[in-house]
Amino acid sequence: MSLPDFEQNCAFLIHDTARLIRRRFGLSIRDLQLTQAKWRVLTALMERPGISQSELAERLDIEKAPLGLALDWLEQAGWIERKADPADRRVRRAALLPRAEPALARMSERFRAIEANYLRGFDAEEVAQMLESLQVIRETLRTAAPTPTSAARTATVATPGTATATDTTTANARTETYVSVLFECARLLTRRFDARLAEMGFTRNQWLVMNTVYRNEGMRQTAIADATEIGAAPLGKVIDALQADGWLERRADLRDRRAKRLFLTRRAHHLLSGKRQRFEQLHAALLQPLGPRRTQLLVNSLGWIRQRLLEESPQTTEPRLAGAH
Repeated sequence: MSLPDFEQNCAFLIHDTARLIRRRFGLSIRDLQLTQAKWRVLTALMERPGISQSELAERLDIEKAPLGLALDWLEQAGWIERKADPADRRVRRAALLPRAEPALARMSERFRAIEANYLRGFDAEEVAQMLESLQVIRETLRTAAPTPTSAARTATVATPGTATATDTTTANARTETYVSVLFECARLLTRRFDARLAEMGFTRNQWLVMNTVYRNEGMRQTAIADATEIGAAPLGKVIDALQADGWLERRADLRDRRAKRLFLTRRAHHLLSGKRQRFEQLHAALLQPLGPRRTQLLVNSLGWIRQRLLEESPQTTEPRLAGAH
């Protein structure tokens, strides 16, 4: 398969393929009234019963406020319970209840159906090679983790219908899957990337919006919301801040004067052309232990999977131009 240049970037493919798998699975279980935060909590509790709320927030990269809302909903539905830790009454730990089992079974069934579709044509050896390559990248990312917590706490979210093990104390006792390792690689890449962005004075959403406009100048705000998956209200604040700081411009749409299209300023173009090269060099260093041949095989596999997910997702009108690229 021939891919555009930016889609040949392995870090981008890891990040975006993980995002698309989560999105596609979320669409498949909308009738269960499960948001992404809710189903990710459920799958994490399948793997780590009794985990604390703060550990959940770190492992899932979900802010405490939306995580708390998801936990409240699941508790009121009778699917989970939260209890104070006997050793520290300030800590609350969560665990699944039997009432959640029917929903978990349906989640597992639907995930397997999605997986069978985007993996069609892959044989067991190719899937195993993808797992091994992702494990190599994960170990490199763990070693290069920018903070002690991200290096020490390496457990990832479980995937419905799969068994995972990324906690360093139990990695040999359970069976990992390419999806569980893919998700963790995406999480570690995001953390590494966020640390670099903080040094530059940008948030992740600001950088994501700028990169999206960089690839598609003249986009409307609604198209950027779909491509980045940032909500309308927070996206408006991000764009306002970028415009105030001289990074973005809003221009009237010549075909509809009520609409605005977004363009980068010259200053932003200069910044992105230099910083993107730096990030690409950074990601290339992470792939050195894998070698060029295995890297290309992984790129090809993830590229196929990503393209199939894009084609089958009715809400995906264009690829997300991930800031982690």
